[in-house]
Amino acid sequence: MNPTVQINILGREYSLRSQESEARVQRVVEFIDEKLAETASGRSVDTRDLTVLTLLNLAGQYLQLIDQQNRGVEEQDNRLLELVESVERAVADNTGC
Repeated sequence: MNPTVQINILGREYSLRSQESEARVQRVVEFIDEKLAETASGRSVDTRDLTVLTLLNLAGQYLQLIDQQNRGVEEQDNRLLELVESVERAVADNTGC
């Protein structure tokens, strides 16, 4: 059974069971608190709206990272293909070996 970790987000206590260490769970909680504070800064927003806005911001950032990662993989694939073609040409021309 996974250990129970007590956390507090927006003044509410939660009991979580997690395979992660308590330190890891607390790191996630700190990240969430930071993101909630960023969203709330300078605004008067109720808890539900704050949560939804924060989730939208996080989802947008997450999807942007996925897109960047996918572009990076695509660029690496293209570069690798160029290198393979270059080696194949060099072998075919018998000038590279």
